[in-house]
Amino acid sequence: MLRFILLGIIAFSGFYVWTVFPIHHGPGEITPNKPKLERVSWEKPFQFKDAKVIPLRKIIGEVRVIEKKRYFFDNKRHYSPADVLVGWKALSDERNLDHIHFSLDDRYFEYEFIKPPLPVKEILSQIDLWHLVPSNEVVDTQIKKLRKGSVISVEGYIIDLEPETKYAWRSELISPKNQNFKNTIIWITELKVK
Repeated sequence: MLRFILLGIIAFSGFYVWTVFPIHHGPGEITPNKPKLERVSWEKPFQFKDAKVIPLRKIIGEVRVIEKKRYFFDNKRHYSPADVLVGWKALSDERNLDHIHFSLDDRYFEYEFIKPPLPVKEILSQIDLWHLVPSNEVVDTQIKKLRKGSVISVEGYIIDLEPETKYAWRSELISPKNQNFKNTIIWITELKVK
């Protein structure tokens, strides 16, 4: 019995280490384009769990995962099991990412550097914090397996979520003046990890 428990602990530890171990790509941009947004006028609100989902924009793009945070206990985990900080263009290049420290916690991110590899405005224009909401079980499993450094191709919608019993959770389509980042909730209909 003890042997099975030890094997289970070793297997779980191995899986956990694999999921947090970053993927390295070497120097060079690996996702050269900003995700594409399209207005949606035909999509109507729909129900997801105990919330109304309001599609705001269609999103299609390929990005690099700069940081990932999985949530187990926060009050939004019911909808979004993980957040990813994503980058494109120069912020998908390890030569730049090596000089910036990003951290993700409590649905926000922070960054720090000694000497920025790019102007700060350019850095902030090439990253975004995504709160990922899976549209089905397959996407949910893929989201949970994402790793720092993963290159992902996504299709879905930027949404607002209006739970029946809690405050609404809203996306910002433009960067607010009093913050350095947008709050983007994404309903993921298709996710491919490259």
